[in-house]
Amino acid sequence: MRLLLVMTAVLSVVLVGCSSSGTVYKPADERGAYGYTETELGSDRYRVTFTGNSRTDKETVNDYAMLRAAELTLQNGYNWFHLVNRDTEGKTRTTGGISAINDFGGHTAVYQRCGLVSCDTVVTQTPSRLSGGVSTSTTRTNYQASLEIKMGKNPMPDDAEAYNAQELASTLRRWIGQKSK
Repeated sequence: MRLLLVMTAVLSVVLVGCSSSGTVYKPADERGAYGYTETELGSDRYRVTFTGNSRTDKETVNDYAMLRAAELTLQNGYNWFHLVNRDTEGKTRTTGGISAINDFGGHTAVYQRCGLVSCDTVVTQTPSRLSGGVSTSTTRTNYQASLEIKMGKNPMPDDAEAYNAQELASTLRRWIGQKSK
């Protein structure tokens, strides 16, 4: 009985882990892979990119890029960053196919037709018929957010594109934690 409870608990944890609906917030394994990357453009400037899979919505991709920008700002000893440039790109891919085709095969008939003087060999073919084909298509969109940031120390500029890194990171981490439950 105890073994059954342990096995059930382990299976539940595995199933929850496998049912992830979107890209996990983590570094990308390589450029273009799912996750975040950053490129240093200067001592206080970076390009931060987050690439999501087809199950990660545009807003989440943007939030993950902003979270990485805030973390990077704090890691480099700064306390705010200014968005110099931002871009979100969606790449849509559609795949399709036909499934469940039934082929009612045709046939070939050979016979002889004879007249008074000679015989002719006649070959006829009946075409096959296709039925039951179902056409399907799937459309998937992957979003990628790219930010160019300039980091700074106090005082923070009074600008709509300037963000307090500590506050933003704290808010986004709370939001991500609530969303993943």
